[in-house]
Amino acid sequence: MTNATQQTAVFQQPAIIRAYMTYPKRLKKLWKLLDTRAEGILVTSPENVRYLCGFSGSEGTLLLTRDEGYFLTDGRYTTQARREVAGAQIITLKKKWDQIASRAKRLKIKHLGYEARNVSVAMLQELEKNTDGIELHPVTAQLDSLRSLKDATEIRLMKKAARIAADSLAQVLPLVRPGMREIELAAELEYRMRLNGGQGCAFPTIVASGPRSALPHAATTDRAIRNGDLLTIDYGTLYEGYCSDETCTFIVGKADARQKKLYTLVKNAHDRAIEALQAGRSARDIDAVARKCLTKGGYGKYFTHGTGHGVGLNVHEYPAVSTASEAALRSGMVITIEPGLYIPGWGGIRIEDTVVVRRQGCSYITRTEKDLTVLG
Repeated sequence: MTNATQQTAVFQQPAIIRAYMTYPKRLKKLWKLLDTRAEGILVTSPENVRYLCGFSGSEGTLLLTRDEGYFLTDGRYTTQARREVAGAQIITLKKKWDQIASRAKRLKIKHLGYEARNVSVAMLQELEKNTDGIELHPVTAQLDSLRSLKDATEIRLMKKAARIAADSLAQVLPLVRPGMREIELAAELEYRMRLNGGQGCAFPTIVASGPRSALPHAATTDRAIRNGDLLTIDYGTLYEGYCSDETCTFIVGKADARQKKLYTLVKNAHDRAIEALQAGRSARDIDAVARKCLTKGGYGKYFTHGTGHGVGLNVHEYPAVSTASEAALRSGMVITIEPGLYIPGWGGIRIEDTVVVRRQGCSYITRTEKDLTVLG
């Protein structure tokens, strides 16, 4: 790619990305993570493609060497790619795997890395069929941490997404009343997030009421919300590709003694885990803090998932915050803290915030207060 073409690609980026162009730094980080034998890597996951060159569409592949970059897409996305892609020559595909293989051979790549988690068996067979003489290496494990440390621009975008989501929830909560169906509430919230500048849902919105709130990933239904229900809302929006993720649990009508007690228990686990955050601590330790609070309160067996996960261009990213996690927390990681209790036949309570790990402590990305709130 010529300097003039590169400059054109840069200045065609969305303004907020253009002002903080960091793709060369990200490419350097990529190569530090890779096996030194690999002369090239095939990047196919939409999130990593966007992270490394700026393309926001759904069909695009990066073929990278340490000195060159090629972005390959079909004719539907060529115009978009010219507007968005930075640091890579754009090639329009007609025979995808044949062209990728011939380009790799032209670059004299002998060892080619590929994203195993994003390549199907059929895709791998096509790649193998066309890359005779090239040794293929899965590089998923090395790439897990590629996007884990967020820069200032990424954090700014995530805060914007969280602000849109929180403002939208605040607009919708006054509408909640007995008789309103879960799907109505979800639709109102998703509409408001779009209206307020969100660019889609970060994941399917969860609205779970009454006994259904005991399902951690409940599908929203047409169940009518009732007086005395626990009401869990797990929601997020997208902004410039970045996700927000937040869960609030409310009580509709009037809270009873057990609801108050267990809400306080979960809130305490949430708060203690957040207070324990700082760079250098293991993710497993943070999970243990939340889990110990719930176990000490007599409800540990009802906490059935990890305490959190990374968030960024995908709503679930490295690192996991769980009993099985081997990750060490680093300053700049964005993670959720979301302890919960799920009691079959009674209901569930989850409280989730997204935060940025700092050298000392953390800072919040999500905005909604998590004190016990009764609606209606």
